[in-house]
Amino acid sequence: MLFDNPFPNQQQAALEDIVNNIEIQSNFCINHPNYQPFTIADETVARFQQLPQDIQHKYLSLLLRNFLYGIYYNGYLRTPLALNTSRADIAPHQNLENNTLLGIDLDFYQRLHANNQGTGYFDANWQVISEETDGSIAVTKGSLTMHIEREIHLKSEEKSATIGSIVAIRMPKNLMQNGFYVAVGNVGQERQGNGDIDSKTARIYFNLTPDGALAVMDSMTKYLNAAAIPFTFKVLYNPSEYKRHDCGVLYFERCDSEVVFGVMQTIYLPNRCHFRPEVPLFTKFLAPGLSFAEEPTKKFTSQESFGMNRCQIVANGLMQAWQNGNNTPEERLKAIRQQFSQLGIEWERPYLNHH
Repeated sequence: MLFDNPFPNQQQAALEDIVNNIEIQSNFCINHPNYQPFTIADETVARFQQLPQDIQHKYLSLLLRNFLYGIYYNGYLRTPLALNTSRADIAPHQNLENNTLLGIDLDFYQRLHANNQGTGYFDANWQVISEETDGSIAVTKGSLTMHIEREIHLKSEEKSATIGSIVAIRMPKNLMQNGFYVAVGNVGQERQGNGDIDSKTARIYFNLTPDGALAVMDSMTKYLNAAAIPFTFKVLYNPSEYKRHDCGVLYFERCDSEVVFGVMQTIYLPNRCHFRPEVPLFTKFLAPGLSFAEEPTKKFTSQESFGMNRCQIVANGLMQAWQNGNNTPEERLKAIRQQFSQLGIEWERPYLNHH
């Protein structure tokens, strides 16, 4: 039955591979017997070796995190770093989560947009600051100021707003985000005034084919908008990049979990043929190609995603063992588990925050 599978063997195998086969070298190189070295240019190594030891270790930790992310978390680096390929044109410091080098496939983008059944949403708490001679008005929120048309962008009851009025303005049904087409729910991305965003947000990961992304975009936006809950659903906008375990991600509030999981049951079965089996490391396996995780509440950087967060925790454990000269698989695993424990994250449920 869907959603009652145990913790999958693929994640246990990944952890065993990590502690047994990754080799950290002080010259800013990460080695693994099944992949090409993940390293930086020789001239850069020479410059970095002039830096204080703690700065060198910090960069080496980030290099290790990116390797873990691209090989084990979403699999994006497996092909370019394979032993039988030419030297990969991958920058080791590149943010593999938000790859801004991806080009837009306009035809695929337009098909995604057509399959997005949303209509746009109203974003609250904009203040009217001026009215122009052409009838448009200027509104501001935070550091952003925009000119809008009353008849197009304001609710009917707010069309007569004057300078100083606080209004909600209509936003489009989608956003663009670093390689992704993002569909936004008709009631917005989140509930207004509902506390800390990270503590209430969850995500479901989709390992899809491009055709699957089109089909799921249609069903997802139709059903979730009908349920009138806030959400965003992002999928890669270039079909040639569908080689990773997190091609699509649904963000929603945990209080809506029952509704969302009901919709997932409805969507998954008719589209099962479009799902690939793997799921990102440390996420909760729901079904082949479908998994769950909570938004991290204890982050190393403000914009850090779940995947980068968990890979940094593993990297910290491996680095600690390496610096202490304890590189046996047993000591490495012990150090990794200690890092999770220090953050209050259960080893058996790494997809959850500390509760």
